[in-house]
Amino acid sequence: MKLQTKFYLLCALVFVAILFALPREDKILSALGIKETAPKVREGLDLQGGASLLYQADLSKTDAADKQKALDGVVNVINKRVNVTGTSEVLVQQASGDRILVELPGIKDTDEAISLIGKTAQLNFYAVSADNTLTPTDITGKDLDTASADIDTQTGQPIITFSMKSEATQKFADLTTKINQSGGRLLIILDDQPLFNGTVSQPITDGRGQMQGFKDIKDAQQTTVLLNAGALPVPISLAQQRSVGASLGSESVSKSLMAGIIGLMAVVFFMIAYYRLAGVIASVALGIYTILVIDIFKLSGVTPFPIVLTLAGIAGFILSIGMAVDANILIFERWKEEVRGGASLQAGLQSGFKRAWSSIRDSNISTLITCVILYYFGLPVIKGFAVTLAIGVLVSMFTAIVVSRTLLEMVIRTEWGSQERWYRFLSKDTKKTKKGFAK
Repeated sequence: MKLQTKFYLLCALVFVAILFALPREDKILSALGIKETAPKVREGLDLQGGASLLYQADLSKTDAADKQKALDGVVNVINKRVNVTGTSEVLVQQASGDRILVELPGIKDTDEAISLIGKTAQLNFYAVSADNTLTPTDITGKDLDTASADIDTQTGQPIITFSMKSEATQKFADLTTKINQSGGRLLIILDDQPLFNGTVSQPITDGRGQMQGFKDIKDAQQTTVLLNAGALPVPISLAQQRSVGASLGSESVSKSLMAGIIGLMAVVFFMIAYYRLAGVIASVALGIYTILVIDIFKLSGVTPFPIVLTLAGIAGFILSIGMAVDANILIFERWKEEVRGGASLQAGLQSGFKRAWSSIRDSNISTLITCVILYYFGLPVIKGFAVTLAIGVLVSMFTAIVVSRTLLEMVIRTEWGSQERWYRFLSKDTKKTKKGFAK
C-alpha cells in the first residue's frame, strides 16, 4: 500500500474515532443523521454506585460431593434473574466458602432486587380431583422451556404464556387429558403462590398453556424472570448488604482522570524533550492511542462482551499509557544506531522498525500472557485491571507500528523534516568521535 494511501486511511480512522470518543458524541452523531443512542462507557459498582449483596447458601441437606455443583447452580440462577437484559455490569460470583456475592451497579430499588434474588422459585403442577383431593405430579419448573408475560385481550388481565420442553410435552398432555376426562382441575403453584387453578376444557397436546392471578403486568414480568431462570438448587439468605453512593464513584473518577492526565503530560514532556520532533510524533500517536482505547470501551457496550470500567480498570488504562511509548522508544533507539552507522534518516527508519519489531513483539506477548493469567486466576477487581491493560498493549502495538511509522515516514520525506537537527540522534560525544575517525 502506498504511503499516501495509508496516511489518508489513518486520517479517516482518527476522524471517526474522535467522533465516538468525545463526551457528547450523541449530539455530534445526531447531527450526522445517526439517531441511535450513542455508546457509553459502562461503569462498575465502585464508579457509579449501587448495591453489594452477600448471600449465604444453606448446604446442610446437600451431600459433600454435590456442594460445589449446588453453589454453581445458585450463581447461574441468580445471574439469570438479575442479568435478564445481558448487561454485564452485574457481578454474580462465589465468594468465600458457601457465600455468593452479587454486585448491582446503578440499582435504584434494592429491596426489589433482594426479593427477586432470594425467592426459591419452586414451580409445581398438581392434579385436583372433583372431590378436591390434591395429587402431586412429576412435572416441575425443570420441565418448563420458556415463559413470557402478556395481557389477556379478552379480560385485560396480566397472564403468563408458557411452553414445555419437548421431552415434557407428552407428560403434560397426559396430565391435562386425565384432568379433562375426570372433570378435575389443574393447579400450578410457585413458592406457595397459585398461578393457575382451573378446569381444563380440552387436553393440551402442544405443551403450551397460560397462568393468571397476578397483581399487575410488573408482577407477571417478575414471575416470568423467575420461571425462565429456574429454581435455586438450595435456599439462600441475605447475610450482608452494602450500598455504594454515586458521590464516592464521582470522586474516584475525578481523581483517576487527574492522575491519568498528569501521567500523560509527563510522558509527552519526556518524549518531546528527549526525542524532539520524533517525540512530538510519538506524542501524537499516544493521543490517537488514548482515543482508540476510549472508543473500544464505549463500542464494547453494544456487543455481547461489554467492558465494565472499574477503578482497577482505570489503573490498568493509566499504566498502559506509560507502556504505550515503550515501542516508540525501542524504535527510536534502533533508528539512532542506524543513523550513527551512516544510514540516511529514511533508510535508518526502515531498518530501525525491522530491528525493533522482535523486541516489541516479545515484550508485549509476555505482558499479554500475564494479563491472561491475572484474568483467569485473579479476583474480579484484578480481572478489570487485566482486561484494560491487555487492550492497551494491543492498541499500543498498532499505534507504534502503524501510526508512528506512517507519520514519521511522511515527515522525513519533507524538506524540513529531513534535517537531522530536528532529531536527537547525535550527541556531542558522538559528533566528536565521527570527526576523530574522519581525521
